[in-house]
This record gives sequence, C-alpha cells and structure tokens, in this order.
Amino acid sequence: MDNKKKILVLVDWFAPGYRAGGPIQSCVNFAFALKEHFEILVLSTDTDHGESEPYPGIVANEWTRSLDPDIGVYYAAKKTLTLSQLRRVMLESKADYIYLNHLFSPRFVVYPLWLAFRGKLASRLVLCPRGALYESALAVKPYKKRPFIRLFNWMGIHRKITFHATNDRERAAILAYFPGSRVLVADNLPNAKQPPFKGIEKKAGSLSCIFIARIVPIKNLLYLLETLENQAATIQLTIVGPAEDEAYWSLCAQKIKALPSNITVNYLGAIDNKELIALLQLHHLFILPTEGENFGHSIFEALLAGRPVLISDQTPWQGLAAKKAGWDLPLGNPSSFGDVIAQTAGWDQQAFDQWARASWQYARDFIQNPELIKQYLDLFI
Repeated sequence: MDNKKKILVLVDWFAPGYRAGGPIQSCVNFAFALKEHFEILVLSTDTDHGESEPYPGIVANEWTRSLDPDIGVYYAAKKTLTLSQLRRVMLESKADYIYLNHLFSPRFVVYPLWLAFRGKLASRLVLCPRGALYESALAVKPYKKRPFIRLFNWMGIHRKITFHATNDRERAAILAYFPGSRVLVADNLPNAKQPPFKGIEKKAGSLSCIFIARIVPIKNLLYLLETLENQAATIQLTIVGPAEDEAYWSLCAQKIKALPSNITVNYLGAIDNKELIALLQLHHLFILPTEGENFGHSIFEALLAGRPVLISDQTPWQGLAAKKAGWDLPLGNPSSFGDVIAQTAGWDQQAFDQWARASWQYARDFIQNPELIKQYLDLFI
C-alpha cells in the first residue's frame, strides 16, 4: 500500500525499553494500532531510560523492522547521537507527519520544533504533551520546564502545529498555556491484547495487592504505605517499578520496616511490560494513589487483567465504582483508601469474582470502542 501517508514518531525511549513507563507503552500502542492505516516509522535511542548500556541485540544507527514487519524503527546510538544526525534522519524519512511526544525533551521535541520554526521541516507536526502541562507535572523541576513554555510562546510555535490531547482535561491545560492552539482530542491507545479472564483464590481476611509505577513522589507510594499501617487484615503488597528517586525510596523503605507484622511487602524492581499481565493476575487489587496521570497504562493493564483498581481521582479513569471496576478517590481523604482496602480484604470468593469479572469487562468494552481509531485518523488528515 504505497499510497499510505507516512508518520515518523519521535520518542526518547521505545520498545524493548520499559523503564520510562507510560510514554513507551503509549507509542508502542500507537504504532501497532495505526500501522494498517499509515506507514509507521519510529526514531528513538538504543538505550532504556536510566540505563547506560544499549539494548542487547539491537543494531544502532540503521532502520530495522525487528519489532514488527510493518513498523520501521531507527535506534540512534545514544552515546554518539548528535542534532545533525537527528535532522538527517528526519529529513530522509520524508514523513508526511512527525509525531512528537512529551514536551520538554531537548532532542526529540524542542529541536524538531526549532527546525519547524526556522522552516527547515516540510513535515506537519503533531505534538502530544502526555500530561506534561498538568500542574502536578510542572511542579517537578519547574525551573527547567517553565522557561521552555515561555520560549515556545515567544516563538509562536503553537500556531504552527497540531496538539494531540488525550482527554478534555489535557485539552484545557494546553489551551491555558497556549491560547488559540489547534487541539484535537483522542484517547490514549491502550494495550488491546486482552487475555481470557483468570481468577485466583480469595479468602475473607486476607488481600494480595500490587503497586506498579516509577518510585517517585508523584506516584505516592509512601501515601499507600501509610494507609496500610492501621489495617487489621493479612495483606501482601507487591511493589513494581524502578526506584528513580533514591531519597524518596529510602523514606518508603523505612516505612516498610515499621509496618506491623500482618503487612508483608515484596519489592521486585523494574519489570518488562510483557510480564505485567501475568503478575497482575496473581493479585486481588491494584493500588495507585497517584497525584496525576495522563492515562495510567498500569491502571489499564490491571483492568485488562481482570483486577479492580484503587486509584486517586487524578486520572482519566472516573466513575469506576458504578461499574464495579474499582474506586477513584480524592487524596485529601486517606481514610477512604483505608476503608476500601479493609472492604476488599473482607471479600469472600464470590464478591472478589464479581468485581474482578466486572473489571475485565470494563477493559473489554474500552478496547472494542470503534471511536478510538477514528479519533486518531482525524488527527492525521
């Protein structure tokens, strides 16, 4: 199908990487979902987030289709990557669209925007901030981020591109910082590979729960640990994710040591995305009291696995209790999180199965929504 329009995706990290969390999964899902409609190319680096050694078995600085025959990926060698190399690959791709991810990446967002400002790119640019303009995100290292926003406004770059907002909340955030921008809304594309429902044994008085996220303050692991302090049931908590903020992880580790004997915590570190569904299915409840998510891929993975979720109200996943898929609660009331944990710990097999199956069906309905792909086709017209 030589008449397909060509999209070049720019992202700092891509599969087989997984340590950067949601942005990688978003771009992987994007590539697989749209490969039938567009020619998909990806320009990324050959090294995962926070790592110094390249991915094993990846050949750098040339195009490969090892991930999928219909998806071309150029893994630039991170240690030797230059702006001139980025520019060359972008121009040689002859892409109709360049799809930028996040907002503050110097090489994979700021530099392409600078080239567009100078009229050096013929491709049309679509930029997805992926939650970077939420106040909870801007509160982290604001001294680095806010000057970029001022620079973008001075350049008027927002008038030369299309913004992709993944929900109405993000659309409002974009327009607050870049008034007059062209903003189109298209929900994040999830993992569409749902396994058959699989239950596990559930006894009243015990609960196995799991937290999956980068260990940084915004993900709020310490909040969860403090919530567990006064629980009377027997609770096992599995923690999955890279400890990116060592000082914060040290506080969490101290809290873990001080938990009562009925609370057991197991830290597994970072785990490949391919292993998460099977791991989720070994637990009863997913918990993430996050301060803000643009999508929350780990939340959706839990629902996809057929496990109810206990999350904050700072994500797009709202009204979960009415669907018996979980709870989305305000962080200002920690006791409400504790009440839900106690409630789920008290579930017998029948109650757990009811909520678990409802969670699986909730995810099923989401991935089968035909409007998802249509929203993306409207982005690239």
